[in-house]
Amino acid sequence: MILPRSVLADLFHRCASLGDAGIAALNEAGDRTGAEAVALLGDSPDALSAAEFWTFLDEILRKAGLGSISFKPGGGASAAIAWCDSAEATARSTGGAAGLAKGAAGTTDDAAGNARCHFATALLRGVLSRLAKRPVEVAEVQCGGGAEPCWFLFGSAETIHRVRTDDPSRAGGREH
Repeated sequence: MILPRSVLADLFHRCASLGDAGIAALNEAGDRTGAEAVALLGDSPDALSAAEFWTFLDEILRKAGLGSISFKPGGGASAAIAWCDSAEATARSTGGAAGLAKGAAGTTDDAAGNARCHFATALLRGVLSRLAKRPVEVAEVQCGGGAEPCWFLFGSAETIHRVRTDDPSRAGGREH
């Protein structure tokens, strides 16, 4: 069953409006959605090439109304994902389907005013960690608010930390 985009926007808003409990719910929902996406790959997810995997994941997200992703290889031990037309980021910029206040929906802002897409980050972390059979860190480095792509870096926790502290411009200058 696919939820209409307006329902997703309201869901993201309602969860974010609950504060820490809502953010925890978005993280759990993202992780569980990632697990379901991996389960759709069947018994041998390793059988897909990298290009086939990214196409498969993009198709799942598009069909679910969550947006579209593309993989951008990194120059080292990290890589990036551009998430276009993110339902979560769009909910933020439009205030949800019910015309809720801007900035109060699917994403929340940290103390510096940087947007955070909790569901999307957890979904990507869940998928990549399960496929790698080890923890993979995912960090949102720029939220496009639905008009521009949201950017995520992924790699080991050590690599993501190093990228963010060594070169803040590569990480969008944002701490999430």
